[in-house]
Amino acid sequence: MRQFRKLWQITRKDLLVMGKDRGSWIVLLLTPLLIIMVASFALGPAFSGELKSSLLYTNLDQGGVGKQLVDGLREVEGLELVEGTEAECQALASGDTKYKTCMLIPTGFSSKILTGSNTGLQVYVDPSDNASRPFMVGMIDGAASRLSGMVNSVKVSVVEVMKFAPEAELPVVASDAAQTAVEQMNQDPPVAVEITNAGAAADVNMFDTQAPGYSVMFLLFGVMLGAEGLLEERDKGTLGRLLVAPVAKSSILGGKLVAQFMIAMVQMTILFGVGHFVFGMHLGNSIPGLILMIVMTAFTATSFGILLASLVKTRRQATSVGTLVIILMSALGGSWWPLSIEPEFMQKLGHLTINAWALDGMNALILEGANMQDILVDAAALFIYGCVCFLVGIKMFKFRNA
Repeated sequence: MRQFRKLWQITRKDLLVMGKDRGSWIVLLLTPLLIIMVASFALGPAFSGELKSSLLYTNLDQGGVGKQLVDGLREVEGLELVEGTEAECQALASGDTKYKTCMLIPTGFSSKILTGSNTGLQVYVDPSDNASRPFMVGMIDGAASRLSGMVNSVKVSVVEVMKFAPEAELPVVASDAAQTAVEQMNQDPPVAVEITNAGAAADVNMFDTQAPGYSVMFLLFGVMLGAEGLLEERDKGTLGRLLVAPVAKSSILGGKLVAQFMIAMVQMTILFGVGHFVFGMHLGNSIPGLILMIVMTAFTATSFGILLASLVKTRRQATSVGTLVIILMSALGGSWWPLSIEPEFMQKLGHLTINAWALDGMNALILEGANMQDILVDAAALFIYGCVCFLVGIKMFKFRNA
């Protein structure tokens, strides 16, 4: 009991010291909040449906099929059609235009479609446009595939009609079949697509995807400051003098761990609270599950700070090494982008980081509507991770400079 009382006294002392350091609170709260806001608002149009890709098009065809093709593309969500000239399309080919993709519908396009003849679309793309080029080409290719299917059905229909009515006029049969196929394709598609949100999660907004990742990253930066403070006390001899008192080493480091843990909890709670009440961030369907993930993340990050302090010799090393490690962990573990877009081997490496386990659980709760049971593995992994860091940190930490 006496050791627990000493532990709490050390915890209380560290909390008072941190409370007087306004600069550290700016790093812990204001900086991550500003970064999350900037990143979220920058990506906001992508989540609100306001982000559109512009497609320059030139219709040299005078028939109805070319017009229906353009009308169909106008209805594609996220695609904005801008009518231009053939010269503007050619300017895109030379890189002399603000547009990145141009579709040219050739002369006689409709007549060839209606007679079942082969034809094509000319598409000019900017090779440097890696962001929207796959989407644009995919939309045009999909429209061309539907027209190709229609042409094939017209050909089959004409062949079958001519078998049973050889006296019929071939151009008339082909024209009627094609016109019917075009109307059927646009008015009543044979294969409809129904889109439903998977799981129990509501539509996500910009803060849902950005806040967890950046919160975990800045939580790690916060505990790095705690590690620097621990090394500063060692350099000044404070820790060495504590060893003279009847206080166990585990109580000394434990008290600092508890203080840093409480600060980390406050940091995460405030960031998620501001995100929810000010910016409409979803907290998922299981608040207890989210609290568990925040507690486990704060514990593991704090233990990592103890380990960091045990591996370096000076405050300067703690800053440089800690910054490098945290940046690598954040990039590899999914704080900057979804872990799912990384190659498989990097996803496995990512789970060597705190970030990956924390974000697996938080994203499952916030984005996928998971419940408490679904994130127990992630919480357990964080707890084991934190225990290992703390035990190794206590074992290796030197209370006095060599």
